[in-house]
This record gives sequence, C-alpha cells and structure tokens, in this order.
Amino acid sequence: MTATFEQGPIRPPSEARSLLVRVTRNCPWNRCAFCPVYKGRDYSARPPAEILADLDEMKAAAERGEFPLAQWLADGGRTVFLQDANAIAFPRKKLLAVLEGIRERFPTVDRITTYSQTRTLARKPVELLTAYREAGLSRVHVGLETGSDAVLELVDKGATAAVHIEGGRRVVTSGLHLCCYVMPGLGGVALSEDHAAETARVLTAIQPAAVRLRSLVVAPRTPLGELVAAGRFDPLSEAAMVAEIRAMLAAMDGVHARLVSDHDLNLLPELEGQLPGDLPRLLAICDTFLGWGEADRNRFVFGRRARLVGSVADLGVAGVRDAIDDAAARFGVDLLLPIDEWMQQLRRQMV
Repeated sequence: MTATFEQGPIRPPSEARSLLVRVTRNCPWNRCAFCPVYKGRDYSARPPAEILADLDEMKAAAERGEFPLAQWLADGGRTVFLQDANAIAFPRKKLLAVLEGIRERFPTVDRITTYSQTRTLARKPVELLTAYREAGLSRVHVGLETGSDAVLELVDKGATAAVHIEGGRRVVTSGLHLCCYVMPGLGGVALSEDHAAETARVLTAIQPAAVRLRSLVVAPRTPLGELVAAGRFDPLSEAAMVAEIRAMLAAMDGVHARLVSDHDLNLLPELEGQLPGDLPRLLAICDTFLGWGEADRNRFVFGRRARLVGSVADLGVAGVRDAIDDAAARFGVDLLLPIDEWMQQLRRQMV
C-alpha cells in the first residue's frame, strides 16, 4: 500500500530532513517580482480534517516501513515543516488543532517550523504567536529579502521596512526562533548601496536569531525577468554582489544572530558564523575575493559553479587553478574576459 498525502513544492534547505505537512496551498501574496514558485496558482487554506487525515496516513506509512516516512521516524522523527508559503495565515483555532495533531501522532517531534511573511506577522498579537510557541511551533522562516523601501517597492514585496521591523519584533518577543532570509543583489546596480545599508538597519532593529543569505538569480518568466529584458533592471556581477554583502555585513556590527550561507546559489558558502563575534573573519573572506585580480575572481566563480572549489582558500591549493583552467577551456570559457552572463545562465538552472 502506497501512502497518499499532499505536499507542497518547496521547503528551506535546513528542513531537508523534516516531515513536510501541507497546511496551506501556495502563497496568499504571490506578487513578489523575483519569485517563480507559485505564479499562476491560487492560495487556499486546507480544511483541518484533511490535514489531520494526512497526518494519520503519514503515521501509518511510517509504521508500515514506507520510505521516506520510515526513515524520518528511524532518524528520530524530530522535525516538522508546515507548508506552503505562510502557515501563520491559517486561522488560530485551526493552526492550533494542527499543531496538537502533530504532537499527538508523533510524540518524538521537538521542532515544528514554517514560512511566514512580515505583513502577516505584523498583524498577529504577540500573545497569539506565544500560544503557537506553547503549542509546539518552534521557528518562523521569513523572506525579509531587503530592508530598503525602494527595493521592496520595486519587487512588489507587499511590505515596508517598518512592517518588517514590526512583524519581526513580534516573533522575537514571543520567544519563537526567527530566521530572516536576505537576498543579495535584489536592488540591482542602481539600488545596491541602499539595499545593503537599509537591510543591515532593519536586521539590527529586529535582532533575529538567524540570517540566511539567498543570492538573487533572475528567473525567466517572472516580473523581474521582464524588467531585465526591458533594460530596467541591471543585475549585479558576482564581484559586485560580494561587495554588497560585505557592505551589509560591515553595517551589521550591532546584530546578534547566526549568519548562514546554505544554498548553492551563494558564491561564498563559508560566510557562516555568529555575529558580531565572527564579523572580522567574515569580512576577511569577502576581502580575499575582492582583492584578487579579475582573472582569479573569474577563476573562482567558474570553479565554484563547476563544484571544483568550495571556499576562497581552495584557490590556493596546488593544482586547483590548473583544474579550473582546464575545465573552463573545455566549456569554451575565457577566464580573462567577463563571464557574468555565462554564469548567470548557469545559475538560472539552479533556481
């Protein structure tokens, strides 16, 4: 017998080993110019009875030994992620019923997480968010993207810097673990400086537990892709994006959060550490890359995207430069010339 239950299209990389429980379908906002995930799909909240039936089927499948449910249970059955884009938008009594249903069926669970949006969180009383925490919700993942009002308007995020701060502070005050996602490059060339400075300001005001980097890739068939095609948005080069990240980090000396770079879209996966203590080391990583000449920057960018290097230190390992040069020659890439357009095409395949 094969388990049948509904699951959504995405989850954070940090929830790769979590049980996925679909509470809502798609995204209630669904207008962000950079996001290709839910376009053309309507938002809806699933009936609680339907969700609880899914949980029953998941429990039965795990007990029957079906993969991956049995593997999740064998690994401890500790973490659950509520899909899709904004489970906090679910009505109070219904979400509490789902949280209770998870804990009843899977008593080993000790972490339940979800996506949400600051425009939703800013309307939720702290007492309600606290009640969700007491019922088992542990972490809220929020796509902050930027703290710049100009960039937020450009990409139709549906929030302002003030809304970001209000929503984020309510989560922090409730005792929930808040993870904010930031999107380097989202302001393009024109708004890069404002994007970096204002994002640092908003993060400083919120004080989330974690900040995760998700570098921009302009996906085709999105509103932002149309702006690029019309010549109204100029994407950052890889080097300019590192410079922007450095500027943001340098202004985040008042932030006490874990910085995480856990997605293949990010050029520098080693940009991880605890702020503010690790800030000098993180800035030094950016400075190493920015201090290279164009050929070595291109060499590292190509090597990183070809999975030949994983950190800036790897470029100094014997034989690595030759291996990258050989691979670039096979692909017809001249590392002495600008390679950003070639790299952007490759990165689009990773979205």
